[in-house]
Amino acid sequence: MLKFNYGKQGTILESVTDPIEEVIHRRVVLAIRSAQPIHMEPSVVSLIVPSEIPELRALELELAQVNCDAVSLSVRESLIPLSPESVLPSNFTSHDIEVMMRGVWLTHHPDAEEGVFFTSLTSEIEDQIEELWTYQPISSS
Repeated sequence: MLKFNYGKQGTILESVTDPIEEVIHRRVVLAIRSAQPIHMEPSVVSLIVPSEIPELRALELELAQVNCDAVSLSVRESLIPLSPESVLPSNFTSHDIEVMMRGVWLTHHPDAEEGVFFTSLTSEIEDQIEELWTYQPISSS
């Protein structure tokens, strides 16, 4: 299971071995015992990655093999900011891929920006998502 922690420090991705049901159950019990509000709803998170990275192809192949409906990919066109010394045409468009994952959003209030998102996928797909999450472009300097 993948756990996305959204907080003031940013978003942190963790891989958790416990089943999603157990983790959510523990969170609900903790909220009840501590008399704290809890809000839970189905939700989607997105990760935007460049279309040319090899890790994306590996994810596409894995998704096709297991017919996973909790993850979907879509093409996003984004205009690349060009510098004056750029040799690309001014109307050049880059294609990024949006990786959307369905899961459960847990927080203390429906409008809160801080919370936890859980999604349960095959271990192979989770590994590919983690690879995409940690992707760092290689600089040519």
